[in-house]
Amino acid sequence: MVNKILNLKIFSFTNSREIKLLILIGLIYRLLLFGLYLHTTQFPDSYSFRILAERMLDFNLNGYSGERSPGYPLFLFLAFGQVRLVVIYQFLMGIIASIYWYKTLLNFSFSNRTSLFLALFLQSFLHVFCYETSILSETISLLFISMIFYEITNGYFENKSLKQELYLSFLLGFLVIVKPFFAFLPFLIYGFAILKNFSFQKIISKKLLVLVFPLLSYFGWSYVNKVNTGYFVSTTFFGLNIAQNCVYFAENSSEEYDWISQPYVKHREIAITENRDVAMTIWYAYEAGEFDNKNLSFPDLSNELGKYGKETIKANQSKYWNQVITKSWLDFWNVFDMKEYVKFRIPIVDKALSAVWILQKVILLAFKFAFLILIPFYTFQFFRNRKITYELVIVTTIFSTSFLQAMVVFGTNSKYSFPFEYLMIIVVLMFFRKYFTFAKHLNTSQQ
Repeated sequence: MVNKILNLKIFSFTNSREIKLLILIGLIYRLLLFGLYLHTTQFPDSYSFRILAERMLDFNLNGYSGERSPGYPLFLFLAFGQVRLVVIYQFLMGIIASIYWYKTLLNFSFSNRTSLFLALFLQSFLHVFCYETSILSETISLLFISMIFYEITNGYFENKSLKQELYLSFLLGFLVIVKPFFAFLPFLIYGFAILKNFSFQKIISKKLLVLVFPLLSYFGWSYVNKVNTGYFVSTTFFGLNIAQNCVYFAENSSEEYDWISQPYVKHREIAITENRDVAMTIWYAYEAGEFDNKNLSFPDLSNELGKYGKETIKANQSKYWNQVITKSWLDFWNVFDMKEYVKFRIPIVDKALSAVWILQKVILLAFKFAFLILIPFYTFQFFRNRKITYELVIVTTIFSTSFLQAMVVFGTNSKYSFPFEYLMIIVVLMFFRKYFTFAKHLNTSQQ
């Protein structure tokens, strides 16, 4: 029966039995869960994505206030604003991402069978489904991270193909237009490409092409925001996000910004009393209309909040860095609990899946903790051997992401680690395969 299904025309694009099984099982898994859920999850972030998508559907960005970049809203546009269709797109994205995980595992010399089972394991985590049924950009970020790291592990540093350079540049450029935060990633990849078998000739080479589309994406959209709002920023949330970092020392600012700091402190204390998420305090103050008396547009208000944030951080360096390291950075290594927002229709099913998620979360946290321990190990290996390995590239990328996001964002930092969790698991498994006898069977046995 399974063989008959796998021989259907819909699978004619691939001769790989493992990829056919990956698609079939991934599709059945998602349909079964969605049959028990039948919803899409909306977050506060979802609203701003939908606003831009509606603008795009009207083919009119004039006067757009610039809260979002257009990468994720493009898929809302392609779904004609229908969130159910977006979920279908995201299911397809998740399945495609799992194929790239499988192919990446093959690049790391795992056997076909082991790669299949690991790819199925990686997509079985319940929060993957939860993100796919939510109007959030994490699923598309995961897909493009998966495609990018497949290209890197497919001999990118040694390859001199103009086509591959432009393709990887396009992938990175689209990732930047989905999340401008990732604008640092092309420069990191370019740096590794230069260091790998270093020569001065490589500094000015085809590898520079990897920067082209990301720079066009970032500065192109920033220019659109400049035209519409007067501010050359990738997103007008930028200033508000800076101010969000000041939550624990909001009162330690100049009198010039009392109109910001006083309501900020007021709502921080309310949040603490009511056991709400303190990191979102500046949002509570904004939503309560505390700044309405200034009659500022959102871009103008965000700009003022950014000025306040920069000055306050500058005046409270020790408190800021303490928050970055002990709160924001540490939270990156946690797992954002999406299941809390996803309730299945049948109570007993919801309870059973909640129990499964608790176990999965423990497993995922164990892998992330193991990966964190391996960061100094691979760093030491690099300084000892002076070799650029794929493990080093992955470790450096994820550590850089963890630290940079901690510097610019405070609140739900663990969501930033989601697109990299599969890479953390792969690196941990590669370490055990290499250094522990009982894991040797993970090596290639069939190709």
